[in-house]
Amino acid sequence: MIGEEASPGRLERLVQAIPDGAILRAIFVGLLVVSICIVYFDYRDVAEREARYDTARTERTAPMPLKRPEPGDQVRPYLPKTIPVGPDRGEPALPGYDGPVDSEAMTRPMSFFEAGGGLVSAVGRIEIGTAGELRAFLAAQAEARKEVTRLFLHSPGGSVEDALQMAADLRAAGISTEVPADGYCASACPLVFAGGLTRHAGESAWIGLHQVYAAEVPGTRSAGELDRSISEIQQTIARCQQLLADMGVSPAIWIKAMQTPPADLYVLTEEELVSSRYVRAFPDGPELIGPRRPDDFRLDAPRPSPGVATEDPREDGPGGPASREPDGTDAGPIPASLRREG
Repeated sequence: MIGEEASPGRLERLVQAIPDGAILRAIFVGLLVVSICIVYFDYRDVAEREARYDTARTERTAPMPLKRPEPGDQVRPYLPKTIPVGPDRGEPALPGYDGPVDSEAMTRPMSFFEAGGGLVSAVGRIEIGTAGELRAFLAAQAEARKEVTRLFLHSPGGSVEDALQMAADLRAAGISTEVPADGYCASACPLVFAGGLTRHAGESAWIGLHQVYAAEVPGTRSAGELDRSISEIQQTIARCQQLLADMGVSPAIWIKAMQTPPADLYVLTEEELVSSRYVRAFPDGPELIGPRRPDDFRLDAPRPSPGVATEDPREDGPGGPASREPDGTDAGPIPASLRREG
């Protein structure tokens, strides 16, 4: 019949049966799902790249070319197994030491090299027990009637507990510290540097700070262990600041350390080294001289066994004995899961 409309087909009837707005909602949901997938895959790619970068950084043994830090641009990757290099950087001159200054030196436990004339170089990582090694070395020098007046540092850092003890012992013995030109003193090493009776930094010396962190050990991730580790880290941060204050260094500089992740270093400029009193050409006055050698101080104390935390001989020094609880009771050797590095 003329003018009669054909009845809608099956497909048309299905389309007409869809509620208003459902198609738009389906399109929106589809776009949302696609967007979430894109974000997820992008995040996964970024995480994988960061993991590869962090592995490359921590495992890298070849010296890494890095731009020299300038005011306002001072954060650089932390290199625990090598040193930064660049067109304006050479190799540090370390009295008594003529070995490699990069990867091989940075991965070994710290050793001490006598150069005569009161000069000694400390090269390598600060391990648990290095404080005892330093004390034994100083005792041997004293027994041989060899005075140590200046300690040169070239180290990527390591055990904070040992660095605190080493700083206290250096100040008690009246030994000055120096990071030579183009030298590397990172992480916990600046704590040792602060212990010097006088402190000198050579041109292009790379002195960097970052957050204290607990070394991760597989199988020690219980809630109690984590809570205790966090508490221990907070106490260690306070001890680091107290040590700087006792040594005449402005503890405010440690804010830069707390703001810098463990994977990075905040490298101090020459102006910051001077303004924070990290560098001091002359001994401080009595009000800032820090802990003095007590009457019962002994450089010939027994050397610790490897892996056992050494105790600070000063009952009232910064932080007190490394292997004691905050209430003063003996806690025994520090567990590996609670080892603090910086």
